[in-house]
Order: sequence, then C-alpha cells, then structure tokens
Amino acid sequence: MEIRPLTARDMDQARRLWEECFDDHPSFLDWYFQFRFHPQDGLGLFVGRQLLSDLHLSPRKIKLRQQVFPTAYLIALATAPAFRRQGLAKNLLTFALRHLAAKRLFFTFLMPFNVEFYTRLGWGVCCQLRHFALPQAAPGIALEIEKDISQASFQFRPVEPDPQFLTMIYQRWSTQFDTALLRTAQDWRSLIREHQTDGGQFWLAYNQTEPVAYALTLVPPSPAGQFQIREMAYTDQAVRDPFLMRLVEEGAGLNPSPSSTNALLWTAPDTESSGVLTPTATRPVILGRITNVEQALTAFTYPTVNRQFCLEVSDPLLPENSGQYLLQLNAGRMQVFKTQADNVQVRCSIGTLTRLLTGAVDPPAAAKSGELAIETPDLLPLLTELFPNTTAYINEYF
Repeated sequence: MEIRPLTARDMDQARRLWEECFDDHPSFLDWYFQFRFHPQDGLGLFVGRQLLSDLHLSPRKIKLRQQVFPTAYLIALATAPAFRRQGLAKNLLTFALRHLAAKRLFFTFLMPFNVEFYTRLGWGVCCQLRHFALPQAAPGIALEIEKDISQASFQFRPVEPDPQFLTMIYQRWSTQFDTALLRTAQDWRSLIREHQTDGGQFWLAYNQTEPVAYALTLVPPSPAGQFQIREMAYTDQAVRDPFLMRLVEEGAGLNPSPSSTNALLWTAPDTESSGVLTPTATRPVILGRITNVEQALTAFTYPTVNRQFCLEVSDPLLPENSGQYLLQLNAGRMQVFKTQADNVQVRCSIGTLTRLLTGAVDPPAAAKSGELAIETPDLLPLLTELFPNTTAYINEYF
C-alpha cells in the first residue's frame, strides 16, 4: 500500500472513483477535471497501480485575523465502496496533514459531508452560514421589505459575468471580515465556469455610477424547487434589502406553484441579519484544522504583552502535535517550545485550538463549554486578549 501525489496518468482512475462515490453530473466533472483540478494537488492511496482512495488539496489563500496565509481546501475525500471501513480515509487524511505541514501550510479547511466524522479527528467549526428561506407568498414579503429600505435608487439586472466587477465587489465586501477566503483570478474563472455549468445566473446591482453588489443565483430545475441565492456581496449596505426584494420577486415568478414551500433560499454570513427575514438554520459549513501547532501559533501577530505559560494540546490524528508547549510572548510575537512540564496551565484539543486561532470561539465561551481547561484562572484575560472572537466568511464550493 502506498500513498503518493497523483500524476496525469492517474486522472482517469480519479474521475472514475469520483463517479463511483458522488452523484455529480458529467458536465460538472468535465469542467472540474479539465479546469479546476490538477493532479499534483491530489493524493491517492494505491495498491499497486489501483487507486483505492483519494483526496484533493486545492490551493487557496486565506485571511486569518487580518493576515494572509497559503492554505489548502480539502475536497472529495473518496474511498472505493469495496474498500471502505478499513481505515483508508483516516490514513489518507493523516498523510495529507503531514504533507501540508511539510510545505508549511499550517491551516487547512473543508466543507464536511459529516461533521462528527471530522470533528472527532481534530477538525473544528471555524465558519458558519445562515440559511434564510422565504415562503411562497414572496411578493407580500417584498412589499414588507420595501417599507424598510431607503429611497436610494438602484438598478438590478441579470448580466454576463464580468470578473473585474465581481472581484472588485468581493474584495471590498471581504474587508469587513477578519477571516475570509481570498480569490485569485483563477479562482474567479473557476467559480464563474462552475456556476455556469450549474445553470446559474449572475446579477449586478448598480447605483448611479458603478456596480455595488452582485448575486449568484440558481434557478430550480422544477417549479417545486427553490430559487437560491448562492452568494451575495455588496459594497453599500443600503443596497442589500432592495436587492433581496428584486431577487424575491424573481424567485416568486419562477415558483408559481402553490406546492412550493419556499420561493427563495439565501445563504448569508452568520453575522448577517435582516429586520424582515428570519433565518431557518445556522449550520457548520466550514471546518478548519491545524496541521502543526508550532507553525500555527508562531504565524500570528499578538498584542504586545510579555508573558509565558504552558499549553497542553491533544491531537487524535497526529501524535506529533500532542503534548505540552511553552509559549513565550514578547513584543507581539510568540515563541513555542515543546516541553515536558509539570505546571500545565491550559489544556485543549487541536480542534479547539483551531477555533481559538480562527476566532470562531473566544476563551471565556470555550472554558464555559468545557472545550478549554484553564488551570490558572488569572490567565483568562490574557487568553481573551490573544484569541478574541472574529467575524468570518468562507463560502466556497469547488
């Protein structure tokens, strides 16, 4: 048995394995394997030349606590049905995390098919999105929204995608988030092609001079389906509700059947709120994972305090991460030393450490929930200063 990076000659097997494990349309796979996935970004577990399990490590850049780092988006962990329940996926994930750590990519993320599967292996929830569902009486809701919006004049229309406008809006939109995925020109080309492959539409909202918002929408395949706003970003807060109103009207027009329970489904940041719409669900969307404790802790800039304490970390997948660390803070930087100390002051899992570093949970909340054990209570203010809550927005597919 061998785990290694994929090569061009493995691509046919990788596609067949995807087709065997996932229910995706051939046109999507044509796009994905031609334009998005490159063999050097995949890992495969082989017996001889037969591919039994694979995982795609899509390169990305991410902003964490206002600092930019290279990362990898883990996609399509798959094991051939005949070889499941033998620990192959776990072995492949372990190899992948070490592979990334060796390349000094200390953070990785994924969209889970099963949250519990990954969290028990050390992943932590680092970004959540809200789903807002609008009932069939969409025109009435649109009128309610209209009462609450400003009198600012905007125009809304479906358009052919222009990467320049989309990039400009997204870059301005993402500045409000401490943690966000950064999109390269290649990322935008791939996202546009993927959305077109799915039959999606692109909408722009304009003020008097320039585009100020976009929406990526998916038209339901049947009258009973949901008109979805896959993503909406804007540079002017005043445009949000009138833009939603216009899209609600579009969804209502596409869903005239009374049997349709929802005319529109909107995915928005967990921090998003609307005076009219009520979220139907908040669910984990993105799980994050630290590949190397020392690399992760030393990557950030911290408040300028001088202090040291001992942290104990447990990692169920990478034993080299488990253990005790002496953390020394000086002039906004942290030095990390593996140690064997009797005076452990803070204890947590690798998943909780990921959540603290990404700002998904702050130390008081983590201590209250039992995720974080603080043996020296006077450390709590310091930990809160080092790992405050942040706002995050990661909304990615392939």
